[in-house]
Amino acid sequence: MEENKKNHKKKSIGSNPENLPNARAGYPYRTQISGDCLPSNPLAVCWVDGIEKTGLHFFPEKKQITGIPQKSGSFDMQLNVRVYNESGIEELSTHTLKLIVEDDIDFKLGEADENDPYWKRDEDVYDISVNRKKKMRLKKDLSAASRRGHQHIEKGKIREDDFYIRYDTNTRWYVLAVADGSGKAKYSRKGSEIACRSVVETCLEQLTKQSRRLRRLAFRHILKKSEKIRNEIIKRLHDVMTASVTNAYQAIVTEAADFKRHPDDYATTLLMCICKKFEFGWLIGAFGAGDGAVCVYRKDEPYANLMGGGDAPSAKCFLTKPGIVQPSELDRRIRFTIIDDFSALFLMTNGVSDPKFGSKDLSSIEKWNKFWDDICSEVNFSGKTKSVSEDLLKWLDFWTPGKYDDRTIAVVF
Repeated sequence: MEENKKNHKKKSIGSNPENLPNARAGYPYRTQISGDCLPSNPLAVCWVDGIEKTGLHFFPEKKQITGIPQKSGSFDMQLNVRVYNESGIEELSTHTLKLIVEDDIDFKLGEADENDPYWKRDEDVYDISVNRKKKMRLKKDLSAASRRGHQHIEKGKIREDDFYIRYDTNTRWYVLAVADGSGKAKYSRKGSEIACRSVVETCLEQLTKQSRRLRRLAFRHILKKSEKIRNEIIKRLHDVMTASVTNAYQAIVTEAADFKRHPDDYATTLLMCICKKFEFGWLIGAFGAGDGAVCVYRKDEPYANLMGGGDAPSAKCFLTKPGIVQPSELDRRIRFTIIDDFSALFLMTNGVSDPKFGSKDLSSIEKWNKFWDDICSEVNFSGKTKSVSEDLLKWLDFWTPGKYDDRTIAVVF
């Protein structure tokens, strides 16, 4: 009787099929299986039926499906998970995985004109390693990467995205910015460059003046949260970011005037973020004009705080619109948080956020968990890798049908 009990199998079907990210025939593919489908039990046995038809392979230890799909089409696969419960009864659960493999699209290589006065490289990377000696061991590093999208490659257009990241060794403030030049603005590639550099440099100057006040206010806010103290912090951040964003706007206006052009010819989004580690936690402030995303993410809680970006593309929100630098509009777009620690602080243009989140899921913790597993499958954020930006650049070459824009991401980790 006991033997029959142990051999008994209980089969359940996953109620919600998981739609895997689309693949492209003949091109490398990699995706993570969500934690909802795979158990944490290390003794579980997992396999995928029907995957052999795709040319892909399933690696349960990494929770990944990888390989090069050989043909296009729509494929239904079954993820099987076998475990034994505390009574020794074998349980088998099955989840449906749906995958669409798109036809190969032959992008023609269009070389950008290197003689263009606003030319920039197709790819750009940068790493900053923070001194972790003594009590600095709790500090974090920062890296960024940007690459020209397939859409621009095909048309021979110059990369319109840009970024700029800095760490001030004196004040110990991190300042980051990413920007996406408008595809309809003739010189937006320069607008994004000017915006990032100007806003970061000015912000560092302003933080030198306001750092002590911000620390004092943040500490009071931790001891006793009140609307009054919160408003004081917003006011100080307003002083910092108003000067920074206004200077970035004015720098674009000046560039346009020098060549007798309209500022709208340099239209660009702008996402910026500042953060600093104090003894009581991290103070993080952000400003966003346009789409894309600024998010503080923590894996162990889990926690995802969307602090900037998220504007609908139809809103056409660019730094070059004079209304953006009005005090009321700046206040509406300035946010802050104080947190004891985080796994990563992300800034990304919509070339990353759109294919990974869509237009409505930027606040979804499930989406951010999946995003974290996805990016960590190729990028090591342990602080032990010197080429994090190069790994980010490789990861940015992921394939999503219909999403061929420039891609830029900056990370504090």
